[in-house]
Amino acid sequence: MGRQMIWPLALALALTGGCAGGSAGSLTNQTQTTTLAASVATPAAAARFMEHSTFGPSSALIAQVQQIGLPAFLASQFSAPSSTYPDPPAGVNSLLSTQQVLFTNALSGQDQLRQRVALALSEIWVTSGFTVPPQGMAPYMRLLLQDAFGNYRTLMYDVTLSPAMGRYLDMVNNDKPSTSPVTHANENYARELLQLFTVGLDQLNEDGTLIVDSGGKPIPTYSQNDVQAFARVFTGWTYPTAPGATLQKHNPPYYLGAMQPFESNHDTGSKTLLPVNGVPTVLPAGQSSATDLNAALDNIFVQPSVAPFVSKQLIQHLVASNPSPAYVRRVATVFDSGIFTGSGATFGSGQRGDLQAVIAAILLDPEARSGDDPASASATDGHLREPILYIAGILRAFGATTDGVGPVNFATSMSEAPLNSPSVFNFFPPDFNIPGTNLLGPEFDIDTAALTLVRANFVNSFVYGSIGAGTKVDFSAYANLAASPDASGQLLDSLNALLLHGSMSSSARSSIVTAVNAVPTGTNQNLQRAQAAIYLILASSQYQVQH
Repeated sequence: MGRQMIWPLALALALTGGCAGGSAGSLTNQTQTTTLAASVATPAAAARFMEHSTFGPSSALIAQVQQIGLPAFLASQFSAPSSTYPDPPAGVNSLLSTQQVLFTNALSGQDQLRQRVALALSEIWVTSGFTVPPQGMAPYMRLLLQDAFGNYRTLMYDVTLSPAMGRYLDMVNNDKPSTSPVTHANENYARELLQLFTVGLDQLNEDGTLIVDSGGKPIPTYSQNDVQAFARVFTGWTYPTAPGATLQKHNPPYYLGAMQPFESNHDTGSKTLLPVNGVPTVLPAGQSSATDLNAALDNIFVQPSVAPFVSKQLIQHLVASNPSPAYVRRVATVFDSGIFTGSGATFGSGQRGDLQAVIAAILLDPEARSGDDPASASATDGHLREPILYIAGILRAFGATTDGVGPVNFATSMSEAPLNSPSVFNFFPPDFNIPGTNLLGPEFDIDTAALTLVRANFVNSFVYGSIGAGTKVDFSAYANLAASPDASGQLLDSLNALLLHGSMSSSARSSIVTAVNAVPTGTNQNLQRAQAAIYLILASSQYQVQH
């Protein structure tokens, strides 16, 4: 840790900014429309919108959004060409090159919203380099990018047949049950598909609250019998057949393309799945692997808990850890209708599960935008920036260039090694409760006291040293501001607009002004003033908790 770290860290940790939450508010609008202005946004509103829809604001993006408005920016992002993930060469065992791409896309990709949504989906539909080789993780991320703006039912199908997911949750080479010797279909994917990816453990109202029985207890969405039935549905699939090879019962690992059925290995018996409108769903005997699979996915997709379960998790990843039930209901309603209309713009196809409509509903909802005016912000709004977003946001704000190596190393040291989740439950669960509060704060699950210091060390290295030879940043523009007659005023005004969308507290500003003015005269005084201000903001809770 550099010598400059000692006094700025103490001051940064003293700057307060509240904890992550969501505005409970009094918003009761349950329609899928908004009343946002369709044209000019304030600089603060534009910067805050960038925090929700990209990997972080830059001065150029703030100006663009301020000029064209929020709906037009969304439309441009929905149509932007996708960045990609190249395939690692055969024999490459390290995930690093694919992890690097995540950060280079986050910093320079023009499809910011697609990249951001794909990251969120990768933390819901979790696979991991702990189990899946790099040759599987790159195609999996391309799949999520491809489906980020499509339909959730399509996503369900594509991920189910992804060889990366097949490898991770054991659907690949899942043999039909046998009586000699006695074997059962593998239940791993069937269970997680229900529990983590679609309906959740307990039945939900449209607003995401629990449906309870007469005794006040939650009602499970599925039973162990259901898991066993779905496990039988998911038998008979193997890796894609490599070019020049012949389909086998158990193809060798190959990750380009969708898994393929080996029909004689599929359980063709009848299967009773989840009820629909109280009526049991029975798949008849004798159906093919593909017919059973599509019928099973349809059976899950029509369950009423899917819309609130998925909507709330996407809200948490993009906007706020604690969305109000009314916010969840509005987004879930859009999920069901497949269309969002507001501010003179319409998004979606009108088909249930349309993700463009859902994303627009999340980002343009009145509760999401209520803090665009700092005067209307709530102390419990927003969420803690997870390490990937924290690092990428800082680098984007200052126009840094990177090969991705340094960001990957620091994200890993903050317990969020990109694409390398320690379990199917992601780096942090969506229902993690901040100790001592009644607020959800998923990202706080990996924000221990030790890792708080790692974050501060990252900022110290970024501002005063280096986070790796492949990452470059230039603070000269801010040094020039520090040289103005009103050095601290102009410098802090610029940093406040860029990093805190104008929401810097008066106490924080006073403390930082004192620190900036205390920098002794010398050859590099202006740069050191700028560095001190940048460090104190980035290491403070007011920046780390995105409001």
